Amino acid sequence: MRIAAIDVGSNSIHLVVVETDAMGNQQVLAREKHMVRLAKGLLRTGEIGAEAFQAGLEVLALMAEVIRGLHCETVMACGTAALREAANAPLFIQSAAELGIPIKVISGEEEASLIYLAVSRAIPFPEEPTALVDIGGGSTELTWLVAGRAVATLSLPWGLQRLADAVPGANPPLPEDLARLRKFIAKILRKAAKTLPDDLPKARLALGTSGTLLELAKGASGQAGFDLEQLLRFKRKLWKATAQDRVALLGADPKRAEVLHVGASWAAGLMEWLGADQMRCLPVGLREGMVWKALARGGMALPVLADRRKASVEALCAKLDPDPGHSRHVRVLSDQLFRDLMPFFELGDPERELLGYAARLHDVGLSLAEKGHHKHGAYLIQNASLPGFWPAEIETIAQIVRFHRGKPPSMEEHEFALLKPWTRHVVEKLSAIIRVADALDRTRRQAVPAVRLLPEGDDLALVVSGAGDLRPELESLQDKGRFLFRLLDRTVRVVRAEEAS
Repeated sequence: MRIAAIDVGSNSIHLVVVETDAMGNQQVLAREKHMVRLAKGLLRTGEIGAEAFQAGLEVLALMAEVIRGLHCETVMACGTAALREAANAPLFIQSAAELGIPIKVISGEEEASLIYLAVSRAIPFPEEPTALVDIGGGSTELTWLVAGRAVATLSLPWGLQRLADAVPGANPPLPEDLARLRKFIAKILRKAAKTLPDDLPKARLALGTSGTLLELAKGASGQAGFDLEQLLRFKRKLWKATAQDRVALLGADPKRAEVLHVGASWAAGLMEWLGADQMRCLPVGLREGMVWKALARGGMALPVLADRRKASVEALCAKLDPDPGHSRHVRVLSDQLFRDLMPFFELGDPERELLGYAARLHDVGLSLAEKGHHKHGAYLIQNASLPGFWPAEIETIAQIVRFHRGKPPSMEEHEFALLKPWTRHVVEKLSAIIRVADALDRTRRQAVPAVRLLPEGDDLALVVSGAGDLRPELESLQDKGRFLFRLLDRTVRVVRAEEAS
């Protein structure tokens, strides 16, 4: 099924065209983004300006050509704040319909709901209180989550362009411009607080889903997110620069540079109001939520995130894994070992899940070459599309695959050294497990159906089940088991099951 989703936003118009399968796996066939700034001047005139009006229709005409060329069965287009408010919005919508783009104007609450739907299918929600934040040109949508469940939603009729129009300033901005904007933002948020439940928890983490936040992340940290201190430092730089300097010196998008300092103040004000000290930016938003809604309307039961994560791994394996029987068996043996190792390694269900994915993917590098296939595999995983995973999870899986053979992980390896300390420990332990499981299927005939790691006084016994000649597996284990045995820091005796009994 081919679905085209168009987000007619107050700043930009976005198109994504995807082809989907029964599990909701999506191959992106086309992606377009054009900043036309429909909301510019709207607060003052009550209408979309003539230049933005024409530019918007030209962009939609281009997108209509793309959609026709890709023979999409379903076309969805949603209009947000600018089309909710502009007096000439009906004329714009009529003109778009004549181009073959039927725009449905949605409420701020529905906008927040679609964003939540997109994020819920993209990453696992943290357990701690979290806020979804989407800063558009004309409005800002907020959703509070507790243990992944939405407990409150708020649509504020203030976005980047609307705030800039409400509190205009000089170029470069003056200190009094900043003071007036701060006062204005404080007033907006005081009023908003009165509409929320009194017991709403502080959201220490915010998840951002807009171009404005991605642009701020690029300038504040160079990463896909930032903390409040990084944002405040970047905000000070933006407020000291002209619009031209924001492009030349700070690397801001030329079309967003004119008002990015306002966006930084708004984002900082929201984070302080929410109680958030971290913002993580996600490459999904309204249009991805529209795709999921279209699938649901088509009768598809939307997969739970765990199923989607598994499906995205299996889709990559279907393309790249030369011996799926081997990798599936390594996954089984790895899981058996993990359960016995839990008390020694202090790992839990999240790490067990990542181990299963890494075991399934450990040999995908063989699709490029046998020599160095562990390094090829890490590269392929880092650069593949794996919907449903946090970027940090993808990097962890990649590094587990990277070290499932060859030299053990060390701080001399640049990518491993960049991991957080706890993640480095996880990579060490899980890659050691896969080394052992891989050795126990050395001949790739699944001769070892089961393995246990059992206490034997102060030491341990690695009990290997299997009939027939297991010498290739046991010889391989002598080499590939060393890393695991070293991590356990105790004597490990390898025995066959019949000897143990």
